[in-house]
Amino acid sequence: MQQLNTDAEQNGVDTTLYTRFSVNILAYLCQQVASQQDAEDLLVEVFMAAHNQLSLSTLSEERQLAWLRRVARNKVIDRYRHAARLVLLPLEHVIETEDGALSPEQRAVQQENYRRLYSALERLSPAQQQLIHLRYGNGLRLVAIADMLEKPEGSVRKMLARTLRQLRAIYEKTERGIQP
Repeated sequence: MQQLNTDAEQNGVDTTLYTRFSVNILAYLCQQVASQQDAEDLLVEVFMAAHNQLSLSTLSEERQLAWLRRVARNKVIDRYRHAARLVLLPLEHVIETEDGALSPEQRAVQQENYRRLYSALERLSPAQQQLIHLRYGNGLRLVAIADMLEKPEGSVRKMLARTLRQLRAIYEKTERGIQP
């Protein structure tokens, strides 16, 4: 029963607090934010904070108003901080961005293609795997690869062409379900 009386007293204090200061705090909030609706939303947040602050009822009216103004100011700052982190894009940009990303189905197909490619690469000889890795993994030019392997550039070019043809044949066979 004591808890009910305390809740009723707190509710009465909150009501009188709202009645006394809501117009003043709303006017401040309207000056700080762009729309009336945003100001009203912040006003609700301010008085929810006041409702949760039990010691507010023991303060004088001047101190209560100062406390409410400080909370309102902090709520406005929080709103702007949140808005600064939130990047709003026009709908056209979102659609363009979304189109660039792979759908789950496309991503699954891509992963399956990669798996087949890696499987085909494993069937090459170690020298061929090294050649593919140097050229496409490390992005080296044929001249640099020829220097590393101590072979003429023409030989390295032919080896790479043969390796790519063999890799393509293995890949196509695994794509059709034929085990080489």
